[in-house]
Amino acid sequence: MDEKITEGYNTRLFNNKKIRGRLHLSRYYWLQKKVAAYCPTINSVIELGCFDGKTLDYLPNTNFYYEGYDANWEGGLDLGRENLKERGNCELFFCDNVNLFVPTRDKFTVSICMETLEHLPLQQLEPYIQKLAKHTKEYCFVTIPNEGGIVLLMKYFIKKFILRSVPERYTTKELLLTATGNMRKVTRNEGGHKGFDYKELIKLLDKYFIVESVEGIPFKYLSRNLNFTIGVVLKRID
Repeated sequence: MDEKITEGYNTRLFNNKKIRGRLHLSRYYWLQKKVAAYCPTINSVIELGCFDGKTLDYLPNTNFYYEGYDANWEGGLDLGRENLKERGNCELFFCDNVNLFVPTRDKFTVSICMETLEHLPLQQLEPYIQKLAKHTKEYCFVTIPNEGGIVLLMKYFIKKFILRSVPERYTTKELLLTATGNMRKVTRNEGGHKGFDYKELIKLLDKYFIVESVEGIPFKYLSRNLNFTIGVVLKRID
């Protein structure tokens, strides 16, 4: 594990009091509230895209079995295994292909997928969702980024001119198309955010779950299109 890279990821996204850190943490506060509201008693949890198991800090108790799957980007699984080795009743598995997503139990009370579905290979996206649905007993909680409209323009220019990081490459035409909601005309960046349309993903999720709730994060009282993240509560189809 490259410790510097891993610690850099957490510091970069979460461990600071700046706006960026607060925005990224807001999805975990959303998860905490939604689990408490929809499914306060849980016996088991499965998470796709678990990184280091951070979601465990935001679930209502520790008296449940947890199973996490991740591709180990930036050493997340290694860090999680080290941090959670005393917890017990918790397993983390390497998974970078849908064929490796093989849950050890038939059903889990709750399934979770935070900022992960947009990164999956397009040809494997639906099979992953099918498996999530198959192994969910009650509810699935999903967060996905908003990569269209004015929010996309804000993200792009903040990364480029304030954070001085390199945003995904857009031509001027692609930026205008995405900003006006015409994502279908923008070539999808496999494994990235470019061309990703959260509305299309929700339609796909609706094939395998009952969509109970869709709201913007962190400003739930504003239009979803004005939020950086979208939170979706899904119920198992009986």
